[in-house]
Amino acid sequence: MNKRFLKRLRDKMPESLKYVTAHYIRNKLITNEEFRKYYDILQKRETMPPDFIKEYQLNELKNILIHSYENVPYYTDLFNNINFKPEKVNSFDDINNIPFLTKDLIRKNLDKLMSVKRIRGGSYSTKTSGSTGEPLSFFLDYDSYFRETAFIYYYRSKLGYRFEDKVVTFRGIGFGDKLYSLNPVNNETIFSPFKLSAENLDLYRNKINEIKPAYFNGYFSTIYYFAKLLYDKGQSLDFQLKGIFFTSENINESERLFVESFFNIKTITFYGHTERCVIAQEFKHGEYQFDPFYGYTEKLNLQDDVFEIIGTGFMNKTMPFVRYKTNDTCRITAGNMISISGRRDINDFLVGINNEKITNTALHIVSDILVNVTNYQFIQEKKGHAILLIVPNKDFHQSEIPFIKNAIERNMKGVIEFEIKIGDKPILSPAGKYRMFINNIRNQQS
Repeated sequence: MNKRFLKRLRDKMPESLKYVTAHYIRNKLITNEEFRKYYDILQKRETMPPDFIKEYQLNELKNILIHSYENVPYYTDLFNNINFKPEKVNSFDDINNIPFLTKDLIRKNLDKLMSVKRIRGGSYSTKTSGSTGEPLSFFLDYDSYFRETAFIYYYRSKLGYRFEDKVVTFRGIGFGDKLYSLNPVNNETIFSPFKLSAENLDLYRNKINEIKPAYFNGYFSTIYYFAKLLYDKGQSLDFQLKGIFFTSENINESERLFVESFFNIKTITFYGHTERCVIAQEFKHGEYQFDPFYGYTEKLNLQDDVFEIIGTGFMNKTMPFVRYKTNDTCRITAGNMISISGRRDINDFLVGINNEKITNTALHIVSDILVNVTNYQFIQEKKGHAILLIVPNKDFHQSEIPFIKNAIERNMKGVIEFEIKIGDKPILSPAGKYRMFINNIRNQQS
């Protein structure tokens, strides 16, 4: 059972049937061969000496380089041109003469970056949100989902998480008119971040009290907003959470401390991205370490103590990225850890009709709808209404507009009315910078 099938179960299966088959579906994840392999080795890693971990990482790096040379035309040509012999790699420094892989190079060489060798389990296409410009399309192994989930569950275990624990997650999927949906794959109930408001607070609170999850998971901005709404109304939950897992967004430290104090729990997060080249575990608030079992990460010095994160991932053989420039930056902390500045800006959002706060991250689902689009941008002048500006590519047809509008309204109905406009380029700032959100009413939302 692969990721595509599990996603269909999550999104398409009737809710009543999900409850009946939940245990069976859940088992398909936690007994998956790739999931178990990585979860078990991550647990064993805690007693491994540093030299063994370093050797393991070097071997994995060497293996992905050999696979890339033998099966990926882009790297076959590149390595031949620079006379690079992956089988002779004996240290991390040996890859320093391999040119960096950029987003522009990926767009220009997409076909050549595909492995000609069929990868067990198959692959699927995906893309980044395009939060800093044009979305990036590429391919991932289906099995990379199970591998990455093993890392995430391992990090969760540091707050006592067990596979049988119930989770309530706040993130964006296709809800339609519903406020929540069961996802038996991860033993979670997913609540819509789009419709959370003071008017709907009791609906959220009552259902969550009924579920009594051990943990919250999801967008920091939504969980903070939920806590703030409860606080402002003098309400609380009827049970005690064990912890909260934040995902996908940068975190405001003072607001994080408020969440931890309000729910009387600890929170953790991790750094990662859709490209699955780099993952980093958080050990202290805002302080991370790159995981050596997920990939090999380099820090390219940009200025003073600012470094760009460069990743070579081990998780994906369908389209391996070698020395990939993530455009994210980091600094080395006083404790010799890493602080990360990513692209997950929680200050970008739209405002719903009832003051719902719809963030950049929550609206990532829009990128999955816009197939034949070079770029897109949200423009908001009044509460509850926004313009989706689309910059189409040569394959775009006007007939796609009703489909896009209907797909968005399945998630946003009753929250934000969208008007779709076509343009030949996005609107840039006076300094020439692209922003996904142009929000001229932001000061109305605290």
